[in-house]
Amino acid sequence: MVSAGTSGTSALPQRTETLYADVIVPRHIAKAFTYLVPPSLAQNMTVGHRVLVPFGRTVLEGVVISLNNHLAPEIQHHFFREIISLSHDMQSSTLPPQLFDLSRKVAAYYVAPWGQCLRLIMPPVETRTTSSIRYVATAHGRAALEAGLCPDSLKPTLERIARRTSGILASTLRPTRRGSSIPGIDVLMNKSWITLNPSTNPDTALKKPRGKLPFGESARQKPVNDRLPADTLPEIDASWKTLVARCLDSNQMKKLVLHAPWEHRLSRLVDAIHQTHSMKKSSIILTGEIARASWLQHLLSALTSLPIILAHPSSGSGLWQQSRDQTPVIVVGTRSAIFSPVTSIGLIWVDGEEDPALKEPQEPRYHAREVARLRAETEQALVVLASAHPSLEARFDATAEIHYVAQDLAHQPTIELVDLRNESAGTLFSHTLIRAMHDALQRRAKILLFLNRKGYAGTLICSDCGWVPRCDSCIVPLAYYREAGRLTCRYCGKTDRLPDLCRTCRAPHMNPVGDGTEKAEVEVHRLFPQAKIARLDGDTLRHSASAHALWEGARSGTWDVLIGTQALFRREPLPPHDLVGILQADSGLHVSDFRAAERTYHLLVDATSSARPASAGGRVIIQTRLPTHHTVQALVSGDPQHFYQEEFAARRLLQYPPVCHLADLSVTGSDPNMVEEAATRWVADLQQHICDQEPVLVFGPVLATRRRPTGHLQHRILVKGTVLPVLSRRIHDSVQTMERDYRTRRIKFVVDIDPIDNG
Repeated sequence: MVSAGTSGTSALPQRTETLYADVIVPRHIAKAFTYLVPPSLAQNMTVGHRVLVPFGRTVLEGVVISLNNHLAPEIQHHFFREIISLSHDMQSSTLPPQLFDLSRKVAAYYVAPWGQCLRLIMPPVETRTTSSIRYVATAHGRAALEAGLCPDSLKPTLERIARRTSGILASTLRPTRRGSSIPGIDVLMNKSWITLNPSTNPDTALKKPRGKLPFGESARQKPVNDRLPADTLPEIDASWKTLVARCLDSNQMKKLVLHAPWEHRLSRLVDAIHQTHSMKKSSIILTGEIARASWLQHLLSALTSLPIILAHPSSGSGLWQQSRDQTPVIVVGTRSAIFSPVTSIGLIWVDGEEDPALKEPQEPRYHAREVARLRAETEQALVVLASAHPSLEARFDATAEIHYVAQDLAHQPTIELVDLRNESAGTLFSHTLIRAMHDALQRRAKILLFLNRKGYAGTLICSDCGWVPRCDSCIVPLAYYREAGRLTCRYCGKTDRLPDLCRTCRAPHMNPVGDGTEKAEVEVHRLFPQAKIARLDGDTLRHSASAHALWEGARSGTWDVLIGTQALFRREPLPPHDLVGILQADSGLHVSDFRAAERTYHLLVDATSSARPASAGGRVIIQTRLPTHHTVQALVSGDPQHFYQEEFAARRLLQYPPVCHLADLSVTGSDPNMVEEAATRWVADLQQHICDQEPVLVFGPVLATRRRPTGHLQHRILVKGTVLPVLSRRIHDSVQTMERDYRTRRIKFVVDIDPIDNG
């Protein structure tokens, strides 16, 4: 095995000479490795084949990225190890060319190793590739044992392997975490006394399927909250039908941004699916959460009368089988569904394109919205970015056509604004909201209270000296849970007991600040003891059994008062409520993130959309201390353009997306001095090659407020650039330099292109 450059795909050479393959493995390694192709595979080996290769003392599944007959003169033939076999049969081992190319584009866009990106497009492994490979004694090895030619140091290992005619699993001879391994394996391999062979025993190849649901099981479950039969969907204007037809017929990538309430998005989605299917093309529909994807699958199956596939972790093998059938399919799933191996794609629909769940938190840190565009360019497909409140990146995308559907005034609730500055200090429920809740309960009407902070309070604070209990690992205030009588870190989950005294001044005056949903629940119980109350947040929905009961009660209207955070809006839309109270509409505006106003606006729109129309008695009461903020004013006036214009002006002034691209770089390690030194050197390297023609700005490094639970320190660097290829190329070159210089040290360099969490 010798490392090679990743120059790309080469033409198939003649197979009369020795053939070499450059293979990318799924590791955080940028380079490829060169292997000999066995004569038995040479005639049929092509670029894109998935192969099993020896890698150190283990076996990995890799992908062939180039083939050639010639090597540099200084490289000797006997240095190379052979490819063991194809991963599967000849047909199923070949990756689709479109997906193969997509993985390369994702690697370039997000500055990630190509091998990590290839993992996104490879089907789920139904066999343990490392455990289905066996070390088998060869005839030469058995002869060496019989003739006594095997050295004493190698004899126990060779005898152990030769004892079984089928050999032993390679996984049993792997190095352990402590670095120990069975001695002599490489020597025995070099002497050709043992070899690696794929296992022929199916029992050793079985692997427990990933995911909680087998393929297709969710389709047999009872649909949840199927609220919109086909005859109640809003009518679609002719301009939409014409627009979609024109885009599908163009045979080139087109992008539409659909700004519309969810009922209108659904009706247009159904129409787009029908038009795409009539052209014998496939559709991919993406959404943020698997629960919402499951709801969409059931709903679309009923509305389109077409088979809809739900893509989840254990459905990969089924999708790959469908792709070989060459028939148009309709796939619904979360972010990873964008890599579904479907052919002839005509439509990629991203519903709720602003959802943070569409961003992958692990390497490669891709965003499904951007990957949808990359795939549509290859497939010449239509991309629809749909939302009730598009992100600024989508709303001001110069390459997209905006299709806006305003909410019908007849369906809007009555919206009232309460200025909390006119209420008593620390008020959670204003007099206006209390009276409205009393009247609603008298009429047996349903109430929804929205507060985007869980727990009883944000934290505790000493009223004498201002001391706040913080997490030792994450350096953030500990949230206060009154019912459990504990303090908890929202990042790492560490808990601590309630302090009796201030640890700084020893005063007993520890008071809660920053109200949460638990406190709201306590207050509602106090004000309306007869009401049936439920709380839906990250704490109450943590366990599946209780979460199921809570959601079923919310759908059926069991509760008089429903209290919740943004978790309320992650699944299918809830039944409309008569009264919606937004307790602290401006709480999200104080978060240290340039997207704070945008996310607050999204949540306020979602909460307001949960109310009945004014004609049916629907009423929304918004409590805030910032009534003139453009986020609140845009909601009250019902004019989203007011919000977008104000917010875009601020972004342009401060040079934040969508005006530019961001890269969030971080250096993590356990040695504070080394981490700081590496971060400083990284900034210097980034700035060294920046010229006037490349508008790239570098800020930092700064010590991150949050530290990992492992105790590792983190320094962050922010890079801004208006031209993404320039930004990505500069970061790619610099991270290669840093990883090479710190290869032997325990430091991790992380790159996040277009981050969504900048708090």
